[in-house]
Amino acid sequence: MLAAFNRPKGDTCMRAATFRRSTLAATLGLLAAALMLAAVALAAKPAHGAHFHGRTAAQPVVGFYAPVTFTVSQDGRSLKGFSYGSLGCLGAGGFRPGVSPYTGGSIIRVGSVKVSSAGAISASGAKSTSGSLGNTIVTTVSIAGRFTKAKAATGTISFSQTIGGKFNSSCGPARIGFKASAK
Repeated sequence: MLAAFNRPKGDTCMRAATFRRSTLAATLGLLAAALMLAAVALAAKPAHGAHFHGRTAAQPVVGFYAPVTFTVSQDGRSLKGFSYGSLGCLGAGGFRPGVSPYTGGSIIRVGSVKVSSAGAISASGAKSTSGSLGNTIVTTVSIAGRFTKAKAATGTISFSQTIGGKFNSSCGPARIGFKASAK
């Protein structure tokens, strides 16, 4: 009993600080695990066969937003016909008012994109080739996203471009967000 009274005061403070640190570490670990589970829970399974339309987060050009479209496969494991509007990472100019610039070569056709059983959207290294004014434009695309509801999706499109022909150049990667929904 006397030994307890002879213990230096710093020893008690040190044990209390150690206890607080270990409690804080355990709490932070549990919080991180809960956040990871919540992120997985936020993904939803897509509506099979649904047609989605939306737009990218790019600024509108002469009043038109860059479109995003795709259709969920019948088994829900992929997106068919994924395409999005882009003027490329080099940009363009000289648009006519009232006429959408998102036609022809400004629609990047990615094709099929994977969907996980939890509703995560992913594609990596997909290529789309188009031509204009004696140039060949190869766009390499990666997509990451998720279904937030059965009929709502959000994500990011990353792309790089190589232009060969009269004007040899390359650019990217550029990143742009997108949102799409089905009726």
